[in-house]
Amino acid sequence: MIIAITMRVTKAEGYSEPRDSISHDWLRSLQKWGMMPILVPNIGSRSIEYITKIPPDIILLTGGEDLGKDPVRDETEITLFDYAWGQSIPVFGVCRGLQLINVRLGGQLGPINGHVANSHPVIIAPKWKNFYTSNPIVNSFHNIGIPSCNVAPELNIMANDLSGYVEAVQHKTRPIAAIMWHPEREGGLPGDVSLMKSLVSASDVTT
Repeated sequence: MIIAITMRVTKAEGYSEPRDSISHDWLRSLQKWGMMPILVPNIGSRSIEYITKIPPDIILLTGGEDLGKDPVRDETEITLFDYAWGQSIPVFGVCRGLQLINVRLGGQLGPINGHVANSHPVIIAPKWKNFYTSNPIVNSFHNIGIPSCNVAPELNIMANDLSGYVEAVQHKTRPIAAIMWHPEREGGLPGDVSLMKSLVSASDVTT
């Protein structure tokens, strides 16, 4: 499986030189899962060149800095999402990736407390029972959340925390899903990989 994966923007210590970067956790995890990554740099609309030369089976929007912090990364990921939408390429979002998908489809975000470097249970929707147990413990590294009332109309809520904040979504008709926890870090769930693969399988059936 070929997976196009976005990168965060980091700054070199001591001088001004923004860099695209990817956690080794992601690279080790993708290798273990049998997925070949295409690392997509933050170059705005030109990012399409990377996924047209080597077409991916799925696009992964990773976590990292909040939306609005780096305009070039925002443009890159919005470009990729819009292209995937037009070409019916599966999309999987992680943390910031879920937030971007929600906003792009008309939802809203808001601040949340107690979700940085923390673990907590989530309540999984029955439709995902093939992927997860009903109340798994997940990791958490975000201070921006999504109240259930702010989810985009085209998305189904597939997991909530105990306070009702959204922890996972799936598009009602397209091969798009996203989670707030991090599958590449300690506390990721085996069902995360199965979910990604199911999006690709669903896309194969409909194309």
